[in-house]
Amino acid sequence: MYFSQSDAVELFKDCLRKIHPCECIPSKIKFNRASNSLIINDDTVDLNRSNGIYLIGMGKASVPMAEALSSILDEKLTSGMIISPEKSGIADDKIHILHSSHPIPDQSSVDAAEQLIRFVRSIPKGATLFNLISGGTSSLFCKPADGISVDDYAIMVEQLLKSGASINEINLVRKSVSAVKAGRFLEHLHHTILIDLIISDVPDNNPENIGSGPTTAQSFSYREVFNILDRYNLKKDLPDSVISHLQRHSDEIFKSKEIDHHRTYTLISAKEAAEVAAAIIQKRGFEVIVDDTPWAGPIDRFVQHIITKAESLLPDTAPVALIFYGECTVQVSGTGKGGRNQELALRMADKLSDCDRDLIFLSGGTDGVDGPTDAAGAVVNQNTKRVAKSMNADLNSYLMNNDSYHFFEKVGGHIKTGPTGNNVMDLQLLFIL
Repeated sequence: MYFSQSDAVELFKDCLRKIHPCECIPSKIKFNRASNSLIINDDTVDLNRSNGIYLIGMGKASVPMAEALSSILDEKLTSGMIISPEKSGIADDKIHILHSSHPIPDQSSVDAAEQLIRFVRSIPKGATLFNLISGGTSSLFCKPADGISVDDYAIMVEQLLKSGASINEINLVRKSVSAVKAGRFLEHLHHTILIDLIISDVPDNNPENIGSGPTTAQSFSYREVFNILDRYNLKKDLPDSVISHLQRHSDEIFKSKEIDHHRTYTLISAKEAAEVAAAIIQKRGFEVIVDDTPWAGPIDRFVQHIITKAESLLPDTAPVALIFYGECTVQVSGTGKGGRNQELALRMADKLSDCDRDLIFLSGGTDGVDGPTDAAGAVVNQNTKRVAKSMNADLNSYLMNNDSYHFFEKVGGHIKTGPTGNNVMDLQLLFIL
């Protein structure tokens, strides 16, 4: 069959369209006018005793999530407030949008958090409050613990993102120095009937880790936080205010308290995105194999995992597509520009150059943003390294400097979708032609 890198990118974009919140949420949430209730994931939420219906949200998907829910609730919605990284509007004048910073928080993140807290405090007792949480919440909804400036908090986050720590490890450190994460936001919501609606961007779909769990009661040990800092040699790079705060609590176990009338529903996850991608790819004539579980771990191990899965299939003649999903971690040592998807594609280009069969590999973020770049990821094939050499671009030099963005800018292969208004981790597609 004829199948190109452009075809692979179009399949990826088609998947993004099909998993968009405005496309998916109406199939997950139905309004029953006769009973004045919502059916969410086959569970019934009675609205008859509600003292008004309100909406808040935070994260990369907050705008389309709010649009979808507002359309379902229609005139039942009283008002709402959401925090978004994008300066976009919404087709509902009842919902106020705050803009905040991602992936590194700044003063706008703190201002937005404080304004949202004031809003929820003004909601009347007994109101139903829909809380829309998606990836990016950890940065967008940020209020550091007392004694820690937002600048010091931002330095901490920047160092964590470069360290190679997993998302759960990063979130645990963020929780330990926050005034709103790890269930602390619940302190402001006792008077409401709280319903969390979540789009998951973590491998285990655990709400404790999605957006650092602002409304999920949980506990953790500050000793484990120190273990993470030691594991990645971070203590020397973090501001004194952060270290001092952690030392004051070093022997403590933190525990937040649950509130009455609280339910949580996960609406979309990476597994669903992988299944949607599989259905799309099958229509193109490929046999499709979806990896069993979402990936979480170092990038070099992920590369080996993909290669090992593919090697047993290379002798076969039928076209086959392998689908992986999750997020790998990259320990940044160079001074280049890139993100984990571009870095993964570049490493795979190196590995695929030894194959004598036509192969295409794509890695892209479902949020449309890979690291601090304007690309979602990149696509390569078994000839990418050879083509780069003919253009005087040494692939290994770019890898050594963590400079995947400039490699693909020179050689070609970038996937650029713009921010998608969604975030269910990353998708990797390997086509064996």
